[in-house]
Amino acid sequence: MRVMKMTWPRMNTDGHRRFRGSVFILTAAVAICTAQEGPFRAGNGVSTPTVLQKTEPSYSEEARVAAVDGNVRISLVVDSQGNPSDLKVTRPIGFGLDEAALRSIASWKFKPGMKDGVAVPVQTSIEVNFRLLDKGDTLHMERFVCKLPEGASRPKVLKSEHPPSPGPDETVSVTISMDVNERGVPENLHLVKLTEAKWENDVIAAMREWRFQPSVAGGDGKPVVAPCTLSFAVGKMPVSASAYQIGGGISPPNVITKVQPEFSMEASRARLEGKVVLMVVVDEGGKAREMKVIRPLGLGLDEKAIEAVGEWVFQPGSKDGQAVAVQATIEVNFRILDKRDKAAWHTENVAFRLPKGGVRPHLVSTKFPAASDAADSVTVSFEVDESGKPVNLHADKSSDEKWERKMLAAVKDWRFDPGLKDGKAIVVPCTVSVAMGR
Repeated sequence: MRVMKMTWPRMNTDGHRRFRGSVFILTAAVAICTAQEGPFRAGNGVSTPTVLQKTEPSYSEEARVAAVDGNVRISLVVDSQGNPSDLKVTRPIGFGLDEAALRSIASWKFKPGMKDGVAVPVQTSIEVNFRLLDKGDTLHMERFVCKLPEGASRPKVLKSEHPPSPGPDETVSVTISMDVNERGVPENLHLVKLTEAKWENDVIAAMREWRFQPSVAGGDGKPVVAPCTLSFAVGKMPVSASAYQIGGGISPPNVITKVQPEFSMEASRARLEGKVVLMVVVDEGGKAREMKVIRPLGLGLDEKAIEAVGEWVFQPGSKDGQAVAVQATIEVNFRILDKRDKAAWHTENVAFRLPKGGVRPHLVSTKFPAASDAADSVTVSFEVDESGKPVNLHADKSSDEKWERKMLAAVKDWRFDPGLKDGKAIVVPCTVSVAMGR
């Protein structure tokens, strides 16, 4: 396995609609304290805490309704026993995901930071990346915040309507303010930011269709008006509101040190090889944040790519000689290096079509035909049934009828832990592409 180049092309992405929460440590430079001293910066013999055990955050229902992806940043102290405390949201998203991130990290266990061989409390930051792996459109919700009367509950999204997607090479970035009235209807809509004025009518028309559970005053439970602001992007390339685009005097960041990504167990079983493409923001400190998968690979490798790039160190991009946050794309290539130079079948892509709220099947075992001398390829579609067996197999395309029959017979022997919804096993359609190569 090796990590290939970092590139900065314009991005095309097909969205998906399955939701996942993914988390990684964001900051390398952290503040710490000892039992005798107050917090101080890491370095000079002070180590950073590392995660030993973590719980993945879950999407709130309103985040599912609004099709949200984005990042929540949490500040916390990891004490000398490896327990998190003093958790605070320093960059919110809204939609109930801030609370989900806090609940998740509160249950984590860490290896504490060390100073002079002694465990000490450490203050650090964690970024929780809520991503969309199976998103069926190109809308990227970024933030929803409301100014509430003291003690009032925030509005919750019950229904969302998305504006039409622009052209394949266009991205529209939107910030819109509104009042969510006592009936949960948005009114007094005002476009604070719109990168393409021609989309104004479409954006306003879509937002008028949103519906909310209204804000309620803390004392008497009476619905109240809540002024809110919503930020999102529509298009093939999600645009970060907090970063510059490369070009026009903005220099790209460069990698200084890399952490090699690991293969997931599922990907190893499937001999899955290929490329995960990430859209990231490299901040002024040279760390990657706001990571989005724009070209997934599947079977856990998307998450492994994010974990690795989250540990990379960059020379940040610059503007007028000053370090600035810059948006860029990064390619993480996964290759099996222990094939002993012999041609063998390998998987190029695995895709599941999940119902809303479903959990994908997990691959337990595989089988492949004997090696071929030609550059053959086969794409097989099937359903993973409630027992984890492939059923209703058929070949979508193949380079050779002989290998089509052999691959169908092999994939029929694959086994999965079945997909789930509401805790019950479900049938999940799946497509697998395999190819012969070195």
